[in-house]
Amino acid sequence: MKKRFNLILLCLMLIFLASCSIRKNIPEGKMILKHNNVEIGSKDVDFTKSDITPYISQSANSNFLGFMPLTWIYYKTDDKTDKKFYNWINKTIGDKPVYYSKDQKDKSVTQISKYLDDIGYFNSTVSTKVKNKRGIGSVVYEIHPTQPYIIDEISYKIKDSTIYKYVKEIENVLPAKKGNIYNAFILDDERDMISEYLKNNGYYYFSKDYIFMEVDTNFMAHKANINIRIDDAINPATQKIESHKRYQINNIYIYPNSSTLNLNSIDTLAHIVRLGKKQDDETFYFVFSSDPKIRFKTFDNQIHIHSGQPYSLRSVTQTYKSLNNLKIYNLTNIDFEPVESENDSIKLLNCNISLNRTKVNYYSLQVEGTNSSGDYGILGSLTYRNRNIFKGSEIFNISAKFGTQAQSVLDDEGTTSLFNTKEFGIDASIYFPKFLSPIKFNNFAKEFQPRTTLTTGYNIQSRPIYLRQITVFTFGYNWMSNDHVQQIFTPITLNSVKVDPTPSFEEVLEQETNQRIKDQYTSHLIMGMDYTYIFNNQNVRFLNDFFYFKANIQSSGNILSAFNNTSLIKTVDNYHEIFGIRYAQYVRLALDFRYFHYTFGEHQIATRFMLGAGIPFGNSYDMPFEKSFYAGGTNGMRGWQFRELGPGTFSNPDKLNIERIGDIQLEFNLEYRFPIYSIFKGAVFTDIGNIWTMRESETFVGGEFHFDTFYKQLAADAGFGLRLDISFMLFRLDVAAPMVNPAYPEGQRWRISKLQLNDFILNFGIGYPF
Repeated sequence: MKKRFNLILLCLMLIFLASCSIRKNIPEGKMILKHNNVEIGSKDVDFTKSDITPYISQSANSNFLGFMPLTWIYYKTDDKTDKKFYNWINKTIGDKPVYYSKDQKDKSVTQISKYLDDIGYFNSTVSTKVKNKRGIGSVVYEIHPTQPYIIDEISYKIKDSTIYKYVKEIENVLPAKKGNIYNAFILDDERDMISEYLKNNGYYYFSKDYIFMEVDTNFMAHKANINIRIDDAINPATQKIESHKRYQINNIYIYPNSSTLNLNSIDTLAHIVRLGKKQDDETFYFVFSSDPKIRFKTFDNQIHIHSGQPYSLRSVTQTYKSLNNLKIYNLTNIDFEPVESENDSIKLLNCNISLNRTKVNYYSLQVEGTNSSGDYGILGSLTYRNRNIFKGSEIFNISAKFGTQAQSVLDDEGTTSLFNTKEFGIDASIYFPKFLSPIKFNNFAKEFQPRTTLTTGYNIQSRPIYLRQITVFTFGYNWMSNDHVQQIFTPITLNSVKVDPTPSFEEVLEQETNQRIKDQYTSHLIMGMDYTYIFNNQNVRFLNDFFYFKANIQSSGNILSAFNNTSLIKTVDNYHEIFGIRYAQYVRLALDFRYFHYTFGEHQIATRFMLGAGIPFGNSYDMPFEKSFYAGGTNGMRGWQFRELGPGTFSNPDKLNIERIGDIQLEFNLEYRFPIYSIFKGAVFTDIGNIWTMRESETFVGGEFHFDTFYKQLAADAGFGLRLDISFMLFRLDVAAPMVNPAYPEGQRWRISKLQLNDFILNFGIGYPF
């Protein structure tokens, strides 16, 4: 332990000495900008340091724990860039020094002052201090905020009475309120909201450029009066000022394959859509030159724009989203053109929807060699995909996989063949871009655009000691309730595992006292339903804080149990079977809550809390292996290998070759993520959690959950990670070690002072752990 500490200390000293030697290379009169610091002279303000940071125009030099080894590399290779290797090191790894600039500092002061004015702290002062320590320094931006201006009154100056009526309709939901601190950004958001509402009510040509926020401030009272003025439009043809016009939709033209349209040979076909008893029928006009190879009925629920209705930007956006579900098309464009009307008081627009078809068929063949613990084999797969199987943009996928392996396992006759392990499987799925149900929910289908997915599969695995057959079938729906909420409901889930062991292996299983091991080679059937709710308010365009929440509930066997006393279900050894397989009965709940907070720039604190519980009952004593919870691995409790933590205080004294699983999971993860340089990013993290069994287990002694002791059995690890972010993919390397290990007796669970080199776990993954 002392040797490892000395090695770490030596590395830190080398980094420190390298950073110190940077000063020798700094040009005279220059200063490396190491930090930008913000200090706010009052705690009673409505903004934070992180709000100010984006307005500092000169970014500081990157550093790691205060050291700048990459800048040192830059200096050491900068005079050798005529050689390819040193030029690559200099440009790729080296970090070019950022020298302090007075002009950039003054520009930052101006930008910060303007920002403070925009959020109501008019005439605040921003001073700076430059701290230079032998060529390496920092700039401190000291903010002395004034008393903020409060909105005292909001009035309107709108000539058009109709537009005034629409604005007053949404007055209560507009963000600027009397009594709030003046904020120019909120006023600009209000302009967007007013403009969007008008564009949703027929004002096709309206824009927020017609909206002016006139601000009258009272210096003595620190109050601001807001006057919302909306000017009339300027007719581009006559250049005369006139009132804004409302537009109605006239005809809707759909071009199902616009890229191949031949203007010399065009057919137009009217398609009638039945909208319901209380609505007039809709007519879509399909324009094409050759067979569009799509059923026109496919578009009935995809088009939210309706003839005779006022133009609505919301309907256009919904139509874009719906058409994106039709995967036979890879490009959609919706435009409008004004048409003459016999009635000058009614302005009309024709709607043109142009679609560009993508390739229908896709094929893939893959063959690869495998090596599993020295057992060599070959694995192949063949995949076919059709994006328009029933001419309704349904996606049909079918794939077959086949493989064989030479396992060092003897069969019943005590021999082994070259390739004694074989596997074959076939999977098929159909994606329907609509809601398939015996009961029609027209409003639901129209508004939320649910998709239907049907999957099925069969896999057979032939091993020297057993034959396993797996059958899978699911039928479910997926829809977006709004921009942040996704729901997945699978009313039918079928997973059948049938294992036929050889006579000798069956004898081994009968003598096995470890029920968890026996369960891995026992036939079982999962038949139930699954529901998932996902909330995610992340905006990928901005580095803003966001939440993620996922709740999943599953059940199995509850409907089948209603038929226990019928001829469909047979009773064998006090358990119920269907088709010769014992069905599983349980309920399972899993919750996943995450919060991501940006401290400044790309620096982020990521947190996750997971809670899960599975309750077997009725026809099941244990949860099915594949539905149990586990801890350890690349995405959680990284100080342990995959499925090597828990349950509870279980320490595996007999060194059983068994994967550890439980019925209850509790886990908390905290990770600080930060940029290092270019595509390199880093992280420091800790994981706290464990799994438990619902009841006492002969296999996992000490694994049972108890409310009065579970908190003493929480494991903890800590570590650091290096990430390589190449935009479309992130490669992750995490190193972690257990800090608290509940497998040890109480009083010995803190392992920090006893860590050995082999206690550090190396995890490689693709993507973030959460």
